[in-house]
Amino acid sequence: MLKSSPLPGSPGSSKRPPRIFYGWWIVLVSLIADGIKQGSFNRGFTVYIIPIQNDLGLGAAAIGWADTLGRLMGGIQGPIVGYLTDRYGPGVMLAFGGLASGLGFILLSLTGNYFFFLLVFVGLMSVGFRSGYNNATIAAINNWFRRRRGLAMSFVSMGHGLGGAIAPLAGLMVLTLGWRQAVLISGIVIIALILPLSFLIKRSPESMGLLPDGDRPAPPDAPADTETAGPAETPAGAAPSGRADVARSSRRRPTRGETDFEVRDAMRTPTYWMLVLASGLRNTAHSGLSFLLAPVMVWFLQEGGREQTESLQIAAFYVGLVATATILFNPVIGWLGDRFPKKRLTAICMASGAISLTLLFNATGNLWQLAGFAILLALSESANSLNWAMMGEFFGRRNFATLRGWQHLPDQLMSMWTAVWMGMIYDRTGSYFWALFPLIALFVLATLTYLLLPRPRPPARRRARQEAIATGVG
Repeated sequence: MLKSSPLPGSPGSSKRPPRIFYGWWIVLVSLIADGIKQGSFNRGFTVYIIPIQNDLGLGAAAIGWADTLGRLMGGIQGPIVGYLTDRYGPGVMLAFGGLASGLGFILLSLTGNYFFFLLVFVGLMSVGFRSGYNNATIAAINNWFRRRRGLAMSFVSMGHGLGGAIAPLAGLMVLTLGWRQAVLISGIVIIALILPLSFLIKRSPESMGLLPDGDRPAPPDAPADTETAGPAETPAGAAPSGRADVARSSRRRPTRGETDFEVRDAMRTPTYWMLVLASGLRNTAHSGLSFLLAPVMVWFLQEGGREQTESLQIAAFYVGLVATATILFNPVIGWLGDRFPKKRLTAICMASGAISLTLLFNATGNLWQLAGFAILLALSESANSLNWAMMGEFFGRRNFATLRGWQHLPDQLMSMWTAVWMGMIYDRTGSYFWALFPLIALFVLATLTYLLLPRPRPPARRRARQEAIATGVG
């Protein structure tokens, strides 16, 4: 077991800094939490749908409306959850999310009608999964990293692929134990894992006497960095501003021009709303493709003359390919995002999403086309971490969760309908062909919006303060 050296400011801290920056432990916890969420809910819940339908006598539309209502609830609660995360810390919100979602799974095992199912799915499971997990952990990562923010967030986003690998375990439990026993076990495991992990999520590096990225404090005579947050503007929960190792600039170059915006100042900038729009366009396309990924693949394969059973088996493999490719792409995209302009790299990923869908146009059932679709789609999903890294880079650390929470409301209102209208197109035509065109348009619009993102100007009072410090007046 690795032994960590004492923290700066504690007895014995003069020996050496910790060999492993504590922020990377938070990344590991966040990756595990996101994998649990994806494996049990985002990607894993699909294996419960047919057994629940058969047991409760529900149609596919009824299940679909449950997902839509859950997304609507996620949008409504977004600003509140963001504020609470900034106010009480990501660890508290992760614990709440784990408790609510785990309890939801446990109560789901007792459901006997559609109303109780909606109450549990929307009121506990959706609320829990959209209150904690990556909504909390991404805010923590934003506090703990600056220069390596893209890489750190990309590691957390690998939870999407990890969840794809965990999901088959849920399917195995359903087949061997039944869906009620499976959801009961899932709920117990979620609470048993997430609650202890939440205690490891610390609010900020300053709260532990550290600096973002594990940087060492500058020498006592080094000038303070006027572009980063000053002593009065450290994130909530930070150590007292009198500490020289926190208030001074780090030994390495900080992120250029990073400023802690107040919520009202950030929301007055065109940059914030363009980022909200770009993210909404991306998620609108992603939400439908994620929910209906296997059916779209089965349609493509059946158009090539394959039977449904064979098509389902092949589609399951290629869904796994998307998950695997996402695991591989995420750290690469994150690493590149810390070295090249994030908005251009994100735009490339969005363009790959559009190209992936064009491979399905002729619906020949060729496996090489399906493989190309899976890989390019995985590349587009890998841009998720860059989106949040840009928000942190543009608007700082102090109010990140609140700003991200307000972004969820328009995002969910845009994306909650995609699976519905895709399903309606298929029901009317027996094909997903005409659904491809609006999805491609969404990816193209997202590409252009990311490319046009301007860097926000600091508020006037902040610019005046920086000028005063630069001239020696302040």
